[in-house]
Amino acid sequence: MRWLVNHKQRLIITVVFYFVVLLLISTRKNSIYKYSTETYTMYNTSSSLVVSDPTGTFRAKLPVSHAFINSVYYYPTSKSLGENAIAFTMAIDHHSNNMGHHTFNVLGYNSTNMIKSIATAQTEGISRCQYTTMMARTNTLSRLEKIEIESNGVSVEVPFKLARYTAPKPVIICISPQFAAEQWQLFVMHVHAANRFGGHLHIYLTSIIESYFDLMKEYERQGYITLDYWLRMKFAKPRTPYFEPNENVEWRNQAGAQTDCLLQYKEAAEYIAFFDMDDILFPKDFPTYLEEFNAVLHANPGKNYLFYGRREHEFVKGKFVFFFYNDQFISASTLSEFSFTELVQSLRSSQTVKRGKVVVRPEAYNSTWIHNSKHVSFATSVQVTSPTLVHVQLPVDKNGKRNHSRDLWKIEFGPLIEKIRENDIKAIEEDIYRIKNLTTVSSLAPFLPSSDFYLPIVFKCYFDSFYKDTFVTKIGVPRCPNADVCVLPQREEYKCIHSDAEYYSGPDMQPVTYHFTTNSFWSKDIGCYQ
Repeated sequence: MRWLVNHKQRLIITVVFYFVVLLLISTRKNSIYKYSTETYTMYNTSSSLVVSDPTGTFRAKLPVSHAFINSVYYYPTSKSLGENAIAFTMAIDHHSNNMGHHTFNVLGYNSTNMIKSIATAQTEGISRCQYTTMMARTNTLSRLEKIEIESNGVSVEVPFKLARYTAPKPVIICISPQFAAEQWQLFVMHVHAANRFGGHLHIYLTSIIESYFDLMKEYERQGYITLDYWLRMKFAKPRTPYFEPNENVEWRNQAGAQTDCLLQYKEAAEYIAFFDMDDILFPKDFPTYLEEFNAVLHANPGKNYLFYGRREHEFVKGKFVFFFYNDQFISASTLSEFSFTELVQSLRSSQTVKRGKVVVRPEAYNSTWIHNSKHVSFATSVQVTSPTLVHVQLPVDKNGKRNHSRDLWKIEFGPLIEKIRENDIKAIEEDIYRIKNLTTVSSLAPFLPSSDFYLPIVFKCYFDSFYKDTFVTKIGVPRCPNADVCVLPQREEYKCIHSDAEYYSGPDMQPVTYHFTTNSFWSKDIGCYQ
């Protein structure tokens, strides 16, 4: 009889236990969906639990915020961050958990000690995106050897790098990430102009035509540029549901790349500019960027960064065209045809000046957005009205092929407004001539693309997904500005180099689980994708 009672008791306890477990599972599942009136589709892949968001407008709150760490930098000394500082940038799901005032427990180790510190964070970007760019900072111990992030007793070690303390030039120009890059003509124009005026390009690459990559590598060997990886965000072994990060972050996490560049050169550069490849600055009053920036800030006490508008221009890159297309330019089909003098002679300016880009003293900025940081008062900027950035965008091939959706912009062009000095034009032309006659460059030049293939496709996708409703119909875009869904066909004749790395996921942590990479490398196996 006693055995029967005990057996019944055990049976009742077992039933109750499983009921509680099922209740907890149900509650956890409901917490994923309860904040949305939409029906979410969750599907399994070999390595992920992805919550599908085809409209880009859902506002579900998942149990865990996933974060992709782009980089972590250590500063033994810093003018603005203090002694033994750590700064890291990441793309983080800030809707599932409120990240507005989130702090991180950071464990710093050297050979003899460990110290725990609290990293405070700030976000950049627009709130409608599921993922936002975040920069976090703290101070730790000297001779740092290892970093861990800890939460609720669980920790993960993350790789870090020593920040730069020397720079190739006093002015670093951070170029936003390039993908399916093929416009080598714009690069040649920009890199030689920057070099003439004392600037050094730091270029982030996701994917690029192989011959164009080889050209960039030669410029890197010559000391004109630094190439850096900008990786697709991947979660190697997620254990909880997540939104696909590349589809739900603003413009490929461009703000993350610019913040990474800022953190890299924070102690090394006197000025850091955040430009696109098609934003080119010609100084107006002084021979170098450094002298021009110093003079502007000297004339404006209390200011700590410069804001340059972007004036729309058209120009002809080929010498076989006798008329202009609105906001379009003709591609020089070969490097031997490229003439900077003829290019400048063909430049025409519009009255349209779009939202600009910034040049900052690095000690005044700790993070940045695409245009400027929302954590630095705009009142501390100098809004430079002249010169403006020469903004050039979409080409037309010599055969007249063009992207007709660009006609909707209705931009008129007239005489060149910007001042480009004759001695600078001559010096840049001579510099281009020297480079393109190097044996290494002349041998790869025939393999450079003779016309633009990806640019019209990408522009059409960007136009349809954002620019049309923002600037033409002006009805506004309710979703996160993102064109990761663009379909980019692959080409047999032009292969791409793509950034890649070893991807890792940390243990299941709440409220944030971390993902990161090590050992970045260039791959020929991925193709021309974002």
